Amino acid sequence: MSIHNATPIAADSVPSSDATLGARLAAASRCAQGFTSAVNDLAVLAELRELCIAPRPVIGKRDGPAP
Repeated sequence: MSIHNATPIAADSVPSSDATLGARLAAASRCAQGFTSAVNDLAVLAELRELCIAPRPVIGKRDGPAP
């Protein structure tokens, strides 16, 4: 017996095939948890945008193999 229940997904809630893999996985995750497939909260969207454009740390090149 599975603890997971299959939830039908409306065709209009599925990201298009040209969406990134991350966007498709995020939408599927939200649907699986019972949330809408899109984020509509403006505060959450603003925070996500900030995370996406935040600079990522760069680690210097090592001489030799990793420890």
